Amino acid sequence: MKFQKKIILVYTIFSVLITGIFGAAYYTLNVRQYKEREYGNIRTVSNVKLQQMEDTLESMESAITYVLSDIEVLDALKKLATLKTDSYADMYFSDSTATVRAKINSYYLMEEFYRMVFFNKNGRTIANNNYTNTALNTDASYQTYPWVERVSGKGGRNVLIGLHEDDWGSRSKPQVISVVKEIQGMEMGYLEVQKDKASLDKMIANTDENITYIFMTKEGEFLYSDARQVKAEYYWNLMQGRDKDIEEIETADGEKALCLMQESDTDDIVLMTVARMDISQSAAMEVLPVSLLLLFVALALSLGYIYLTSRQLTRPIQQLQHFMETTRLDNMEAEIPEKISNDEIESLYVSYKDVLNRLNTSMLKEKRMSLLSLQAQFDLLQAQVNPHFIYNVLNVISNRGMVSDDEVICDICSELAGMLRYSTNTKDKYASVKQEIEYLELYLGLLKHRYDYKLSYEIRIDEALYNKPLPKIVLQQIVENAVNHGYGSSSDIIRVEVAGALTEDGWFLKVHDDGNGITKEKLDEINNNISSIRNKLTNDRSGVELEIGGMGLLILMHACIFCTTMISYLRSAREKKRGRM
Repeated sequence: MKFQKKIILVYTIFSVLITGIFGAAYYTLNVRQYKEREYGNIRTVSNVKLQQMEDTLESMESAITYVLSDIEVLDALKKLATLKTDSYADMYFSDSTATVRAKINSYYLMEEFYRMVFFNKNGRTIANNNYTNTALNTDASYQTYPWVERVSGKGGRNVLIGLHEDDWGSRSKPQVISVVKEIQGMEMGYLEVQKDKASLDKMIANTDENITYIFMTKEGEFLYSDARQVKAEYYWNLMQGRDKDIEEIETADGEKALCLMQESDTDDIVLMTVARMDISQSAAMEVLPVSLLLLFVALALSLGYIYLTSRQLTRPIQQLQHFMETTRLDNMEAEIPEKISNDEIESLYVSYKDVLNRLNTSMLKEKRMSLLSLQAQFDLLQAQVNPHFIYNVLNVISNRGMVSDDEVICDICSELAGMLRYSTNTKDKYASVKQEIEYLELYLGLLKHRYDYKLSYEIRIDEALYNKPLPKIVLQQIVENAVNHGYGSSSDIIRVEVAGALTEDGWFLKVHDDGNGITKEKLDEINNNISSIRNKLTNDRSGVELEIGGMGLLILMHACIFCTTMISYLRSAREKKRGRM
């Protein structure tokens, strides 16, 4: 999978997760706000309806107080309580009845209430609403009134009677609620104010058909409901013992609903507001579409941002990838044509350029080494050709010596031939100490033919060193320098001593002479030459030109590098061996 696709996938999952979390939080918050809003609406309308009912009951109680506050009416009621007559006509046309009727027939009472009726134990009944449809039942009396027992003995307190048929009507008996008061003193009777259901329905008129208002007394008696049929007792029992707040319930028909129970602070009534609705489903239907739309928009924006950002982030990588894919040997030093906008990728590009530079340097060194290798092969061929010519010349000189009966010349040619065979053998790059000593003895033999008694040499090598390896012709070059440069033009005897032995830390070979020594200037020159040769061999890996009088230093330097490498190898092997132990 490409890096850009990985970025898109990872951040898409992250974006979906975060957007989902915020979407769920937004949905939950809006559902909660929706419920609180609906709860607030229910509380508001419930407060309004409860206040309307409280005002209605208060007006009914005020009407009773209005009538009974009139002294003439009270005197009339006293006379009626003691009036002895069995004739309805006499009672109807009496002065006391007229006084009471005049009071209760005021426009205000006639307009506001369905009926106001006075009755006493003597069967006296006076009503203000006594027309054709609302004519008073003349047979109705104290004895037939069904609520007498509930209102008697209450100390003159107003008694609220829930929805019931009008007890005084002769033709129509509408559903009414009543406030009844027992008039105190001399058994003057009772005064009742009625409010018909039609007026109450108009007052409690509700635009939301799913809301039902149920008024109960605090003792649990049904008072009024705007619904035609309602199981008030079911809701009353269901809400008992619950907090006086909105509860999620099921209606008597099994529907989801909300119910709020509120008690009046001024009257003996309780309002239960039942809203038939599944609040959770309604909240979901209300909030979910908006939440999904916002979620989709947020997700689309975040995905678009992720795509654009991923392209911006991967553009430098694609630039670097294209640059790396198009890099060849002939354009390794080329630069990226466009500027990289990402600092980290630019650092990677710089590192890649450093790698290319080091690779280019290594390739140049490799080419140089290849040229040196070809040159070495050519030199090797030349070295193999030249000795054949020298051997032939030596054979000619040796034959000439034999003809001249000069054995010294034959010995010199034989020793020189042996040295040539050893020195021109390119098969073996290194030799043992024993082979080097044998070669050195041939060389010293030749020098003996030249210097005769002036040359004195001694070789003391521990036999334990005979098999130790070292570069070829090392000792001969050092001895040659000791003879040629150690004594100069002095006539002193040349003494050369070659020694070798084992030590606790390794082994050594030593060439010693008792010549004139070396000046500081010459020593500095030699050290500089050695440093130059070392640098060419180890760092530059360039060729070292061989010339007469300069090969000794090259061979000596080669020997030093060889010894250093061998010592490092032996120490490493020794440490590994100790680690295994």
